[in-house]
Amino acid sequence: MNKKLFLLLLFVTVTFTSFPNTISKAASHEYAWFPVSVMNITQIAYESYSHSNSNQIDCSGSTYAFAPFTGKVVNISKSYGVVLFQSTNPVYYADGTIDYMTVQFMHGSNYDTWKSYYEKGTVISQGTDFYKIGGTDGNGNTTYGLHYDIGVYRGKTSSFASSFSKFGNTFAFDAFYINTNKTTSIKNKGKVESGNTIYNNAPSNWSNLWRNLSNSSKISVIYQVYDDVTKQFLPNVVDTQDYAGIFGHDIDCLYANLSSGNITYKVHYKGGSWLSEVTNRSDYAGIKNKPIDGLMIKTDTGKTVYYRVHLRRTGKWLPYVTGYNSNDSNNGYSGILGQEIDAIQIYLD
Repeated sequence: MNKKLFLLLLFVTVTFTSFPNTISKAASHEYAWFPVSVMNITQIAYESYSHSNSNQIDCSGSTYAFAPFTGKVVNISKSYGVVLFQSTNPVYYADGTIDYMTVQFMHGSNYDTWKSYYEKGTVISQGTDFYKIGGTDGNGNTTYGLHYDIGVYRGKTSSFASSFSKFGNTFAFDAFYINTNKTTSIKNKGKVESGNTIYNNAPSNWSNLWRNLSNSSKISVIYQVYDDVTKQFLPNVVDTQDYAGIFGHDIDCLYANLSSGNITYKVHYKGGSWLSEVTNRSDYAGIKNKPIDGLMIKTDTGKTVYYRVHLRRTGKWLPYVTGYNSNDSNNGYSGILGQEIDAIQIYLD
């Protein structure tokens, strides 16, 4: 056998047999957000003119659409500037179900720009601006009024419909929550225009059909850590459905966000100091290759945040803490300075 191949197989065998049952299951369920900062819906599903046989909606008023969830680009077309964007994990739909989601964005203006950055397979984090409004036609020319055409497909697909205008199998109000931290202006939630007709027995006024994420009694924490051994960010974890980390592997960095509201956090690295605080996923907290030994977390939700850490050396969880004070070793932060952290759990109540 080739010596390099033998060593590779030996490494894989040792790696996956030496740490049984230590890798987090890391089930990640983000809430799908309405992907435009200004909600000004100018045409709703099954409305006569151009949506008479489609679930899609038209929306104007914003320069960019943002990623409604963490996902990847699965198809693109210069014709009408179309992008298919698919969740990397199942997401919460506004109707309460959990499934993968694929969103079609149409009429983007910057095909030549975004194509060079967002080829098929590119992963984009939730809330990231990535798709510029344009009003482009089948030849990539700007001939329509500046607006997005948005369609939602429940599940996974990388195929365009026979006509771009027929994409989608789900009403947008059943798919997206309105996150008022991201959709900051609402001008029109959608209703049939005077003189137009609604087909397929679809609702003609969507004003009372949208679900506001901030009205939900439950706010979830979505977080992930950078593993010092594998040198990568591990998959997202939601609340205490699992823990973030691998027992026996030091944690170097943390990313976190909430399903609604803002989370602020900072870490202390072993042998060093407390680093600057981070809010949401504007950055990660920590320095790669420097294990953390302390963690502080707070939110602006009015709810109590509970968080705890697992120590690699002792193999034990420390009690949950709720404070945010580096001078309070009892309840101001989680961890024992000088002892590496290998797992984290966070939730709100």
